[in-house]
Amino acid sequence: MSTRRNFLKHTTTLLTASAASGLAGLSELAHAGIAGPALETGTWNNATDPALWQAAWDNRFNNSLLNPLDPKALGNVGYIYKPDAGTSASYTVAAGQTQWDILGLPGVLTTVWGYGNADGGAALPYTFPGRTFEVQRNSAIKVRWLNQLINGRVALPHLLPVDQTISLQGVTTGVPTAVHHHGSDSAFEFDGTPDQWQTPLRQQTGPGVAGASALGNDGLTYTYENAQEASLHWYHDHAEGVTRTNVYAGLAGLYVIRDRNEALLQSSNKLPSGPYELALLLQDKAFTASGALAYTADPAQYPDPEALAAGQPLPSGNPTHMPEMFGDVIVVNGKAWPNVDIEPRPYRLRLLNGADARVFVLDFGPAPVWQIGTDLGFLNQPVAMTTVTIAPGERLDLVVDFSACAGQRIVVGNSGAAPFPFGDPVVTGTDTVMRFSVVKPRDVKVPSAPINANTRLRGVMSQTLALTTPARPAATANVRRILLGEGVDEYGRILPLLGTYDPAGGDANKGTMDFNEPATEFPRLGSTEIWEFWNTTEDAHPVHMHLVQFRILDRQPFDGITSATAMPQGWTGVRLEPGAAKVGTAEVAPAHEQGLKDTVVCPPGMVTRVAATFNRRGKYVYHCHILSHEEHSMMRWFNVS
Repeated sequence: MSTRRNFLKHTTTLLTASAASGLAGLSELAHAGIAGPALETGTWNNATDPALWQAAWDNRFNNSLLNPLDPKALGNVGYIYKPDAGTSASYTVAAGQTQWDILGLPGVLTTVWGYGNADGGAALPYTFPGRTFEVQRNSAIKVRWLNQLINGRVALPHLLPVDQTISLQGVTTGVPTAVHHHGSDSAFEFDGTPDQWQTPLRQQTGPGVAGASALGNDGLTYTYENAQEASLHWYHDHAEGVTRTNVYAGLAGLYVIRDRNEALLQSSNKLPSGPYELALLLQDKAFTASGALAYTADPAQYPDPEALAAGQPLPSGNPTHMPEMFGDVIVVNGKAWPNVDIEPRPYRLRLLNGADARVFVLDFGPAPVWQIGTDLGFLNQPVAMTTVTIAPGERLDLVVDFSACAGQRIVVGNSGAAPFPFGDPVVTGTDTVMRFSVVKPRDVKVPSAPINANTRLRGVMSQTLALTTPARPAATANVRRILLGEGVDEYGRILPLLGTYDPAGGDANKGTMDFNEPATEFPRLGSTEIWEFWNTTEDAHPVHMHLVQFRILDRQPFDGITSATAMPQGWTGVRLEPGAAKVGTAEVAPAHEQGLKDTVVCPPGMVTRVAATFNRRGKYVYHCHILSHEEHSMMRWFNVS
């Protein structure tokens, strides 16, 4: 069998004539309520139209960075959500369609999907990315989520090619959406799992929606208790079958929890704040000649007949799911290769990787970099970094010190292979993220203390935010061995999967399973368990667990043999044969990963161990956060009872 590398080489060419002729076939699928009429030639690509790409690249660093933490961004529209009129903790937020100036080229606007709320202003009801929630710890809010992907009362078709072979069947009233608050400790009915979807104006709902019989334009109202400590979360679409395309189209935004410990760090000038705190949502995208979003889906390019045994043919005119989506234009906060003018001082950078599959390995040139936090809170003390690696779904909290960089223009570089870590190296464009121009005079009225390895980040002054210590689960803690494997679907396409492994060869050695097969993991309420992720694939997978916060224990190589197994739907999966064993020495999680996490990178050929506590009853999911992987079908349920 050829490697995944061979497949991906076929996705970088321009749209072929046969694929272009197949576009017309999309109109035949309109009855499904997801796909629409014929799309512009080039929409099925992950390579931007060459002339447009060159124009955008020549324009790099001319787009100004939009800061999603700035309440004054976009003028009087603002970029922080406001509560509904007459309330202090209730919000109404809708998903809808708008146009956005991503590339910064004259006359070129890109149609995107975004989120907006009642106080968003008539001119820009929706933004890309969505506006930011900023809340205080332990102050609960309610959010009524609406699906307004409509034109008048008519449901909009999808902006992107939709693979009907993996999308929801029986959806006839438009594109479904489901909102997951990633990082939230929420009751299961408010989690936004893939089956908790609604179509526009709530004409249809998924089986996971409470009160599914009460249809109508009232949306879905979720309660977020915000009990976690200060941290950067995000919210994004999670609807089954269209998560990757909905998020790529723009359905994502930031969610920030603040607490008193953080406020004391800011007021004592140990932590940059206000205009010196920037959030960076990193993505990669591709565009057609007109500036529309493009997304790789050309069945003429995949599957590679030399790589896999022939499967049955795809339905005529059906765009295909690909193993991953890698764009060739880097977009930060909705702007291609932006620039921000800054002062020579430390800045706090809140990073989120919102890409489909790209892992970023970032360097900030001569500016010293300190990591101060992980997905769900502060580290004990800052950790000096030379580069920082961030996988899809992860968040990093950094302080980058530009104090000695006055007059310099610092380009943030990226060296992450695609797929990571053994894929193709970056090329011109994907090796560049954005620019910091240290050209503003320093405001001497705003002091800042230099950060160092001894700066205390947790338990500041009289606060009781405990210092984190390396997790040491009880010797009797239950151990779950989760298999990460790669199979083949009925059309001969690569199929990333999750399953179970039992070294003794018992009933738990099931091998890989489909998302909708019965759950195998049933943690007890209040228990702390060790979850081991045995990665038999070539790729690093960022595994995200809903509900829980966990601590990374260690990573260790293993040796073992995999064999093919038959699965439902004509799929071929894999099983790790009994007797596979860890070898060498376990590598304890490095200092910069010792904080609280909800997403962990699982390298190939390694067992990655985490300790997770399950504090709520209910049905949740765990999955790879490479969006193309979770969709097809690297996601499974767990039930806490």
